[in-house]
Amino acid sequence: MKLTLLAVLLGLTIFSFVTAAQGMGWFIRPSFSGTIIIFLALATILLYRFTIRMLGYRPEDFVKIYLGTTVLRILFFGGFIFTLIILHRPGARGNALLFLVSYFLFTALEVAILFRQVNSKKP
Repeated sequence: MKLTLLAVLLGLTIFSFVTAAQGMGWFIRPSFSGTIIIFLALATILLYRFTIRMLGYRPEDFVKIYLGTTVLRILFFGGFIFTLIILHRPGARGNALLFLVSYFLFTALEVAILFRQVNSKKP
């Protein structure tokens, strides 16, 4: 529940920053900015829940579980951004940059929460 709320708040913050930056003339808002942020927020929440569920079954396999979700993340996210680039080539650079920055922020959030949760279970 905590990650869900924080992911939604992070998504809103990123979208607000991108919108405000466009209003100030810093850059043109990427064409798929809303789609990218929603996709990354939902994927982060779902992959986190999957990781936590799998840890409930086999906590000793944390590294294997997390690396497995990382492989899934690379495959799905790579296909997602590839599709967006093909759909709108003129905006490919802005969309890819927003995707990478957002990906980093959502992943940092997930890792921080997983780190706290896994370390709190150790004796």
